[in-house]
Amino acid sequence: MSVGRPLYGIDAGGTGTSVRAWNGDHWTGPSVNPSSVGQDASDRCLADLFTRIRDHAAANHATANPATENPATENPATARPAVWLASASVDPALVDGEARRCAEAARVAGLRAELVISNDLTPLVLDAPPGTGHVIVVCGTGSGFLATDGRSAPVRVGGCEYLGSDEGSAFDLGLFGLRAAVRGLDGRGARTALSDLLAAQAGAPVPELARRLARDPFPKAAVAALAPAVLRAWLGGDQVADGLVTDAIAELAVGARAARDAAGVGSGWRLSAIGGIVTGCPPFFARLAAAAAGLGADPVTLISDPAAAMLTALARLAATDPMTLSDPRIDRDSRYLDLTAQEPAQERLASGQHA
Repeated sequence: MSVGRPLYGIDAGGTGTSVRAWNGDHWTGPSVNPSSVGQDASDRCLADLFTRIRDHAAANHATANPATENPATENPATARPAVWLASASVDPALVDGEARRCAEAARVAGLRAELVISNDLTPLVLDAPPGTGHVIVVCGTGSGFLATDGRSAPVRVGGCEYLGSDEGSAFDLGLFGLRAAVRGLDGRGARTALSDLLAAQAGAPVPELARRLARDPFPKAAVAALAPAVLRAWLGGDQVADGLVTDAIAELAVGARAARDAAGVGSGWRLSAIGGIVTGCPPFFARLAAAAAGLGADPVTLISDPAAAMLTALARLAATDPMTLSDPRIDRDSRYLDLTAQEPAQERLASGQHA
């Protein structure tokens, strides 16, 4: 990717953070989502993330602009990194507060860059051509839905964290799988292979596992980590697990339909799916794709590397310096920050414009 300056696409999910750099480098880190790790740990992880980007950009700047013989004397405005942080913790209704938190973390880390902040789904709408109806389904640690008619700002459905939504997600599968395992053991439900699978994964009986998770102040990621056992039981023919997967697919289809209708998407629309469940379990994605096709989606695609998709979207914006968030599909729910300003008072939190 020849862009003239360092670019970074960041997919900050509920379980982990994935970073793609313009030069092909890729690394992962812990989640920066406060709902998954707590506010203090989130702040530390965010500062560490920006520090690593600062150091990586400094060490690799010459490869961003090979024509520069002496990067040290190059105009800083043409050399500054551009970063798109797309985080599951960014609620579009509260994006300004999260943008300020990120700006402070970046400033403390000494990262002087252009920074775009958005929800983790927002940049993915650009994966479809303008004017094309597009529904995005995320099925990872949590779940959520985003839809646009291709001309207007997207409509968001779900995405209210694991108490308010996350139906069909890894957390959902893990929670209901755990409950089914307990019910199967104590006689309130059918016997299921989940009891043994979850006990083997945890190294403890299922009732003990359930009580241990209940004492965890931030159980989201730990409960979501039980989902692969549910999928293994399903693929092994367990009827209880089959019911859980069927219910999860139905919930994802309901969310996709609701988002499509709320955005006024007409015929000829496409659906993209992302997240660890659909990426890590092809049969699950096949079931979801069939359900989406039944709703009229064509094509149905899998975005297996969201960070790479975010990097591609950023490269289009970073063709100008400063960037302008002028695409109506993203300008409402994204914030632009110029972290090269010398004083905090010079900072602008801009929606649909640059600082």
